[in-house]
Amino acid sequence: MSFYEIAKEEMQEIEKEIERTLANEPKEVYGMLLEYIKRGGKRIRPLLAILCNKVCNGDPKKIIKAAAIIELFHNFTLIHDDICDNSEFRRGKPTLHIEYGLPIALNSGDALYTLIWQKITHLDLEPAKLQEVQKMYALTFKKVVEGQGRELDWHQNNKFSISESEYISMIDGKTTELMAFSCELGAFLANSSQKEREALKTYGQNIGKAFQIQDDILNVTGNFEKYKKEIGGDITEGKRTLMVIYTLEKTTNDESKRLKEILQSRKAGEKEIRYVIELFKKYGSIERADKKARDLIESAKKNLDVLNTSHAKQVLIDLTNYMTSREN
Repeated sequence: MSFYEIAKEEMQEIEKEIERTLANEPKEVYGMLLEYIKRGGKRIRPLLAILCNKVCNGDPKKIIKAAAIIELFHNFTLIHDDICDNSEFRRGKPTLHIEYGLPIALNSGDALYTLIWQKITHLDLEPAKLQEVQKMYALTFKKVVEGQGRELDWHQNNKFSISESEYISMIDGKTTELMAFSCELGAFLANSSQKEREALKTYGQNIGKAFQIQDDILNVTGNFEKYKKEIGGDITEGKRTLMVIYTLEKTTNDESKRLKEILQSRKAGEKEIRYVIELFKKYGSIERADKKARDLIESAKKNLDVLNTSHAKQVLIDLTNYMTSREN
């Protein structure tokens, strides 16, 4: 993907920083984490921090540690999300709780989170800026876990009367907030104007929403070899995606009852997954969700209008377009 080329050197340094962070920690606690993190992943969040720093004429070499922390936190959330969802695969391999057991996966996730905060307190920034950055991290982390909690509440209470705006509010925390923060942090550490900082944060919010909606779509239309997660896994996990919300607006009573039963069971097999996907297709829910994602992408590109024309800005536009064309 060409948009990585402009940040190739910085992204390589981020990988090295992640390795350094974990290398000297007790292997019985942290040993499995490096393999988990190095399985792959798009590194979209640290990439956004680097690109937004570049587009604001910053020195991205100075934000390597801050950007690496974002990726470490993202992986912490994945470990715990996999546990909450009882997911079997992450990036084409068994999830940590499947491979090592629930106690070790939980403790390793907790250990990673405490290590992240240790790294945050040691960022090489002037005191006033460090304090502001710490507040930004803390608020972002809080919103992420609150978004996850809101989704878990829907499952716990078998809630299906969820509106599109409620779904968007949930992913604003769970997925979007970390992308928005990545963009804002890159701009902030480049000493950008308040106008640029706010525009890039909003840009991150819009692409974050589009990213999550596209992920939901790929979960029912993708290819395992490319997607690296269970196809239809969201159905097995009972997730209330936009496609579920849109479909429930149109189904017959019998279809609605059956769809809810499948999602509530949280053990859908191939037959049930196929039934739900066919319902999505019948009522045009996949296409409707795709349109929502594309509308958000167009909004995101408009957020970049405040920035001066540059190669970095064009790369951000290319990255934005990728959000609704990716296959993994």
